[in-house]
Amino acid sequence: MTADRLTFNTKHLISALVTAGVKNFVISPGSRSTPIALLIAEYAQYDATIHYWVDVDERSAAFFALGLAKGSQQPVVLLATSGTAVLEYLPAVAEAQVSEIPLILLTANRPQELQNLGAAQTIPQIEPFTVYAKNQLSLALQDDEPGVTEYIDFKVQALVHEAWRTPAGPVQIDLPLRKPLLPDMGKAPIEPVQPLTYAAMSKRTLGSPHSLTAYRRIMILAGPNVTEDYQDQLWQFAQAYSIPVWTDILSRVRTPKSLYGLNDWLADDKLDSKYLPDLVLRFGKTPISPNLLSWLKQKAIPIWQIGMPADLDYTRQSQRCFEMSPSEFLNSVACVQSNEQQAFHARWQALKPNKGTSRASNLISCLDQTVKPDQAIFVANSLSIRQMDTYFSGKNSHKIYANRGVNGIDGIISSALGLSVSQKPHRSILLTGDLSFFHDMNGLMMAKKYQLPLDIIIMNNNGGGIFAGLPQAQCKQYFTELFATPLNLDFQAIAQVYDLPYTAVQNVAQLPQLLNQPVTAGPQLILYESDTY
Repeated sequence: MTADRLTFNTKHLISALVTAGVKNFVISPGSRSTPIALLIAEYAQYDATIHYWVDVDERSAAFFALGLAKGSQQPVVLLATSGTAVLEYLPAVAEAQVSEIPLILLTANRPQELQNLGAAQTIPQIEPFTVYAKNQLSLALQDDEPGVTEYIDFKVQALVHEAWRTPAGPVQIDLPLRKPLLPDMGKAPIEPVQPLTYAAMSKRTLGSPHSLTAYRRIMILAGPNVTEDYQDQLWQFAQAYSIPVWTDILSRVRTPKSLYGLNDWLADDKLDSKYLPDLVLRFGKTPISPNLLSWLKQKAIPIWQIGMPADLDYTRQSQRCFEMSPSEFLNSVACVQSNEQQAFHARWQALKPNKGTSRASNLISCLDQTVKPDQAIFVANSLSIRQMDTYFSGKNSHKIYANRGVNGIDGIISSALGLSVSQKPHRSILLTGDLSFFHDMNGLMMAKKYQLPLDIIIMNNNGGGIFAGLPQAQCKQYFTELFATPLNLDFQAIAQVYDLPYTAVQNVAQLPQLLNQPVTAGPQLILYESDTY
């Protein structure tokens, strides 16, 4: 084994990744991953379309890559050294699997002869990801056999295509490496590898679309969606046949003319039988609103699920499932206009969304008016995303993002920073609670290092405010200690650690000016004292 062989095969690895569509690499420093990191950096010097980002915290790096892949809708590569560094990827990889985001994990490893012998930084690195990765591969970059290089060219591209193919998700390439680890530097990249091409695959359909003419009170439910490529088509279909559209905040199709913020009507069962649909066409994933899901189930309303496998409906209400794109379904289904459908549409459109009087609702209403059409907003989980779903109309922008796969509150800052990279030359916004902010403060180092154009708005309710509205709040003796968990953070001091501009906002009238910064202004931290619940 020579450095020449390591260098040659590693260059083929990188070239195969790039040929398959990779533009961004997120690297966490380490010794065992040395040859890959160095040759990625060198490759980027020859190809201006390739970018690499260096994050010293692997957990932050993984969420940064997740946000970047989410915003760019392109696969992103992660590179880590061996040992527990690799395990730091797990939370983001789990989120990527459920959210259908293409991540490519390059995990450097000790060679076979050091496994299971107590060698330093040596643990099983394939098994922890088996549940979440669509596919896994181990490559012998230091093998002199010529067939190995051909295998790398073919298999790496195939793996990237698999990560990208619907449903998208993470894949892993484990790289056992022996010392010496330094590659031969200063040589030109190899010629691009021969690209693989994939023919379009036919989609399986459970139940063929047919006429909707038998239904007179149809409703569309647009749940969280990865893309917005069918927005215009959906609205044209809905308007042509007077179909009301209930939109989740993450559906990418919300506008002020859609239904949202009606949870109070549903929770109090204020709607009589005239409001009951005789069919719901559900697009996208599970909506955020638990009241809506409960109402649909309680009323036993028939649902057709479009574009999702039948086994991904945890409510078990879907009577039919169409594993085809929303666009294909809308093109193939027949519908008719009717007086009853028009009246049904008018009845729902007459309901007014809850505008709210809380400080949180005031902030979100201000964002709704202030955000620019090309701006993206990343929203933290827990209370923040529920409040956005209730109060944000999508008047100016429907580019709303969140980690709603596993719904964790970790990695939020890093995910938003990764998203902000994909949204340049526009600024992006992060809306987060103080607890989610606390969980990922390490992520702020990337904001400082790369001066990323992100406005971070902290809705501070000093702890786990969402629990105040849950049954746990009845346990007053232990509630504060076990659930509310006030943090009493000094956000100005945190901003100073990372050299971030900081403003404590007293009222929402200050926000428009703060959010009207040029993209070159870099990140800023905005504190807004919010409600407990």
